[in-house]
Amino acid sequence: MSRQTLLPLFVGLLLAALPARASDPWETAGPLGADDGNNTGNTLSHGSVQVHDLDPAGGAPDEDWMVAPTIARHSYEARANGPVRFSWGVCTPCAQFERVDAAGNVLTDDVSVVNEGGVESYDRSVRWMATSSTTFDYVRVKGDTNVTNTAGSIYTVRFWDTTYSIPRWNNANGQVTVFLINSQVQVSATVRIDFYNAGGTLLATATTVIAPNSLWSVNTSSISALAGQSGHAYVSHTAGYGGLAGKAVALETATGFSFDTPMVPIPD
Repeated sequence: MSRQTLLPLFVGLLLAALPARASDPWETAGPLGADDGNNTGNTLSHGSVQVHDLDPAGGAPDEDWMVAPTIARHSYEARANGPVRFSWGVCTPCAQFERVDAAGNVLTDDVSVVNEGGVESYDRSVRWMATSSTTFDYVRVKGDTNVTNTAGSIYTVRFWDTTYSIPRWNNANGQVTVFLINSQVQVSATVRIDFYNAGGTLLATATTVIAPNSLWSVNTSSISALAGQSGHAYVSHTAGYGGLAGKAVALETATGFSFDTPMVPIPD
């Protein structure tokens, strides 16, 4: 056998003998810190798609922490899927996916992405509405405590700012605006409309819980703070990215004309 044949064979045998290495690039401590705790240097932003693994590298079950910066009155979703056995609410040893504070206290637990009858998806979703602007919210994944995860225990995290905007509503000069928002998900969702004037001042807020696949109609003439006002609106919710559809319809009573303004998400 020639040297040219032996060398690739030797290298292949050597690599096969080495322990599998984690493919998660955030595991290695760099200038910003590894991702095993709240000093993580990994930050999520709208549209982020990240691949991680839960390889414990010979130690305790792995933990992956990701900073999830939030803006007050916006809503967010983080979604995880992959060949990892995530808890579906009754499996304590399974991998856990949740939103936590810097101390590790659970702020928002996950839910299934799809829930139809007694069948749940193993894809998990964490959805919340931000009450403040902060960089001390985290999305955390904890490895399975009942089985040994490996470098093959890979999962993908996706992250969105799920807030919708409605660029125009008008309750002045003979017009009255009605908001129509429908849910496209299989669970109840909290929905909030924040009404701003053109200068960005918050004028009023309307909140409800929308039942699965139902419609919420809001006649803004019933909100006294909006009388004679106009502006734009934001819609935050817990329905997940793309979980709502809607529009604002400005009705001109004198002429019967109507003007539709679609509710639009932040582009992915």
